[in-house]
Amino acid sequence: MVEFYRMRLHPLPQAVAIGLLANLSSIHILGLMCCSTALYAAEPNLVSSTAPVSPVVATTLPQQAALDQNTPLIQTTQSDNQNAKGAVSSPEPTYDPQAVYALKESDVPPLDTNMAREIMQIAEQAQQQARQDAATLPTIDQIITQQKNEQLPADPPIPSTTANSAQVAQLITDLQQQRVNLDTDFTTPRTDGYDPSDPARNLNNGDNKGWLSRLLNRNQDAEIAKIRVSVDGGSESLNTNVTNKLSSFTVDAFQDFDTALPQLRLMALQAAQAMGYYNAQFRFTRSAANALQVTITPNDPVKVVDQSIVVSGAGAMSPAFRVIQVVPDLNVGDIFNHGLYETTKSRLVNAASNQGYFDSYWRMHDVRVDLPQNTAHIQLKYETGPRYKLQAVEFRMSDSTKPFPLRRSVLEQLVPFKAGDDYTNWRVNNLASNLIDSRYFNSSVVNVVRPDAIQPPLELPDDIKQALNAQQEQQLIAANQAAVGSNPNVRVVNSQKVVSDQVFAGTDAATKQSVDDAIDGDMINDEQRENERLQRQARQTKTIPVIVTLNADQLNNVEAGIGYGTDTGIRVRSQYRRSIVNDRGHSFDANLELSKVRQAFDGRYMIPYKSILNDYLSLIAGYEHETRDHIGSGIQLGVESAVAGAERVIKKPLGEWQQNYSVRYRLDRINRQGDFNETDLPTAFQVLTDNSSQQSLLAGYQINRTTQNNRIDPTQGLRQFYGIQVGSKALLTETDLAILNAGWRFIYSMGQQAKHQVVGRGDVGYILSNDFDHVPYNLRFFAGGDQSLRGFDYKSLAPTENNLLVGGQALAVGSLEYNYLFRPKWRGAVFVDVGNAYDKSFSNPTQYGVGVGLRWASPIGPIRIDLAAGVSAEKIPVRLHFFIGPPL
Repeated sequence: MVEFYRMRLHPLPQAVAIGLLANLSSIHILGLMCCSTALYAAEPNLVSSTAPVSPVVATTLPQQAALDQNTPLIQTTQSDNQNAKGAVSSPEPTYDPQAVYALKESDVPPLDTNMAREIMQIAEQAQQQARQDAATLPTIDQIITQQKNEQLPADPPIPSTTANSAQVAQLITDLQQQRVNLDTDFTTPRTDGYDPSDPARNLNNGDNKGWLSRLLNRNQDAEIAKIRVSVDGGSESLNTNVTNKLSSFTVDAFQDFDTALPQLRLMALQAAQAMGYYNAQFRFTRSAANALQVTITPNDPVKVVDQSIVVSGAGAMSPAFRVIQVVPDLNVGDIFNHGLYETTKSRLVNAASNQGYFDSYWRMHDVRVDLPQNTAHIQLKYETGPRYKLQAVEFRMSDSTKPFPLRRSVLEQLVPFKAGDDYTNWRVNNLASNLIDSRYFNSSVVNVVRPDAIQPPLELPDDIKQALNAQQEQQLIAANQAAVGSNPNVRVVNSQKVVSDQVFAGTDAATKQSVDDAIDGDMINDEQRENERLQRQARQTKTIPVIVTLNADQLNNVEAGIGYGTDTGIRVRSQYRRSIVNDRGHSFDANLELSKVRQAFDGRYMIPYKSILNDYLSLIAGYEHETRDHIGSGIQLGVESAVAGAERVIKKPLGEWQQNYSVRYRLDRINRQGDFNETDLPTAFQVLTDNSSQQSLLAGYQINRTTQNNRIDPTQGLRQFYGIQVGSKALLTETDLAILNAGWRFIYSMGQQAKHQVVGRGDVGYILSNDFDHVPYNLRFFAGGDQSLRGFDYKSLAPTENNLLVGGQALAVGSLEYNYLFRPKWRGAVFVDVGNAYDKSFSNPTQYGVGVGLRWASPIGPIRIDLAAGVSAEKIPVRLHFFIGPPL
């Protein structure tokens, strides 16, 4: 692929127009040369064009004679396949070109005769080869005529790059309906420092390695010492880019400052021009043995004066491409930032790949920079080609000798598309996610066979065509003179080698021939042969094969872990799962939890109903025992509960509401221990005679919804749930009751890298009953603990009678905290919790807890450590809370 970066100087001094146009995917070589040097740079920390930029710099002929003969003359085009970055500059205005004439003859090393003889031999061989090939090759006019005859699609009308809010809103709506992921979010504020108005928004603003990473890599970093750089005088983005570039300079090379200065100047110029400052000047000062001070005089930057983004083909009007045309990364009037120009190109290519336009290609991507006008002219033409469809999914086992563990009808439920649907990345990604979420398989691999990209020749801008024609005429005259001098029967028609575009235009014949030639090789294995065959088939049928390889060798899975919680002490958890019980997709799991205050066991047998992932039935049963020693007045309660029932879970994809229908039978037994007088017990405890049992049959319904930008460590999110459970005295319940509850969790982040974060939580509930004393003790509300009011013991807050906790009829608890990101993945927190479990009339006091905490975004999820104090208590309790899990 060829990238056109060229500069135009007005006026052009005594210079011969000549250059180089190279297409690395073929041997199609044309030329346009101008007297100058081509300067390259490669620096990963720079914000710059993916392709190197080689401006045309006016130079007098005597100056050109002093240039290194091995340095290429100015390249008006550069290949996208090169990884060099950075922009080059015109020579520093203070440079004295006459200095080269101060050299003495003694300073010039003697000529190596052997090398000179070898060079002459190679040149003679090249000349002979050119004469042999010349007679059969077309002229440049024929090449251009051939390209015109290819009948490339006509350019569609160029959309306006000035978008109003209605246009953008409509585009966003269309994209969301098609489930297209935007590279840039135009709907909500960014929290990662991305600012569309800032040309330096793609900068790497520092080293984001954590202290542990730096500690582990300290020896590697110390192998090559780098200089310290301080830059001022320019904008923040310019200073940062120059700093990043120069900071790669080694201390060893910096020791000889006079020798290092030209290279430092060149690197600084490259970094400045990558940001659009082609005329920047620099002053370098060695402030220490390994420190450099740079003062920049930026001068006027190059700005975009016109920009054309043309998309043709079947996807021309697709919202995925239209949004890039309407809201490009660079607008007219912006500084020509090479990184943003490349970002726009990447967005077009990614949109084509994500939407299934696998025959897409660049018709033209051209930038012309005019100096000293300091203007940039951008032309982008992109052809989408036809849109590919998806084939029916082919399932395979990793061990072909083993049968499928599930029926074909069950596997089909995991596929979120049908054969013939348009290809989109989200459909394929959802298939992979469904295979993982089903938890049926030990591993699954989704192989999507896409055809190789096609790369036809690029269209040439008009001024390049004219220059090439002029150059061609001069080269033909010189070649004819040389050929006639050696052989009067030879006439050179064209001195360029041209390969037919059919070789790389992605045609069926060319693709088949290249694939067949490769298959004939002995080094290609069966898998590669199959992949090549499928690629050829995809190109011919315009459909994409999707092959899923499954592994279900280990259907039984056991997990165990140990943890600690301030409310429960040391606890041990274990889970057993049988992922596939039968070929209809049934599964089973069991959980065990052991701690000082709580012991629990439960099992769940899941049966797919209407959908394996989104609609299933569960049969549940469990037992738990909990000790509560903060009831008051020396009483300790041992609460035992046995639960059995069934529930139906209906999940809605794409963040919609999830529904849960349930029927549960509970049997609760309360054991009282301690030194107490039976007559002093409140009414609620008098109902609970020794070894008495309370039963309830509850029918429930709950809806919940969670939206977040990251499942492991979200920076934006909201979770809400609402539920109701009802029981009747006529149906195995102690009394008629209805339990209402609702809850909310939210996270909102602000600032660069989401440094400032607000986290909130709220829970409310109420029990409707005419005889609250007979409501089972385990169904009443209690507050306190790391998920309620921090600073208080677990379930230690509730209404009291005779200094005994009897449980609340109402619940209202809220929390608000502020988190600050003081280093990557680490946040400090301050918070306040408020609320209580209340009686019917809300007569008991509201409690308050405040504290500070530390948050670490670990690979397994956020880990929270809080130090909280219950400031509303008579004797202020201070507790340490430790919690692992998502904040929503």
